[in-house]
Amino acid sequence: MKARSLLFNLWGDYIQHVGGEAWASTLAAWVRPFGVSEAALRQALSRMARQGWLEVRKVGNRTCYALSAAGRRRIAEASRRVYDGRDVDWDGRWRVLVYSVPEALRNRRNDLRRELIWTGFAHLSPGTWISPNPLEDSVRELLRRYGLEPYATLFVAPYAEPWSAPDLVRRCWDLEAIQASYDRFIARWEPRLEASSRLHSDEERFVEQIRLVHDYRKFLFVDPGLPRRLLPDTWRGHDARRLFQAYYARLRPGALRFLERHFEPTQAHDGGGEDRGVREHPGLS
Repeated sequence: MKARSLLFNLWGDYIQHVGGEAWASTLAAWVRPFGVSEAALRQALSRMARQGWLEVRKVGNRTCYALSAAGRRRIAEASRRVYDGRDVDWDGRWRVLVYSVPEALRNRRNDLRRELIWTGFAHLSPGTWISPNPLEDSVRELLRRYGLEPYATLFVAPYAEPWSAPDLVRRCWDLEAIQASYDRFIARWEPRLEASSRLHSDEERFVEQIRLVHDYRKFLFVDPGLPRRLLPDTWRGHDARRLFQAYYARLRPGALRFLERHFEPTQAHDGGGEDRGVREHPGLS
């Protein structure tokens, strides 16, 4: 697991619920069980700050890291999708984004494409992306972030022809490949849930929980979170989610004890892990 991915997991799973910021020394203690050196940690934090995900605050000779506004939005959306899923009712309409971005802005265009895939859009044709989910606000924010509003138009409309809605879904998303990814996840983690008694220390449970979250979080880049009405009757994503939630709940108490043991409050948070936001974390319910 790369240090950057590990840090995103830590912010989504814990730090956002205890004030949103952490000392560099706290982060170092948390990543140490994964074999991440302090040099690699500093490099990852510096990169995340340059990319606009983190803000850096100096207090004497100590350094504190907090999510930026963009980071908070990203973590909140990722957490909602990881711990709650979507399972939205479909309103029968499609969100269609059409853009024509000058070649001089191709780097921004490439960034926008990556963000659209992460958000759950599919590439329909050159310069055209679609989603059945109500993501208008997310698209507007992306266009503002990359300064591409003058080059794009967003439509919300029902679909007419020539394909049925399920046919259009199959044309835009490789559902068989997504199902296979869920099958691999289940095959990997179901035996580990059954053998979870082998984990004897809080540190082991913490490491296992973060690895579980990291593996499940990959579906944010694979599964667009289609409404149930557009999914096959036997959708393995539902089985994978139940497995994830069951194992997460089993690992969480020990993992939380490990996190609390090494957490040193910052000015943004003067309480420990008993913070109400942590205890109401979706994974704890």
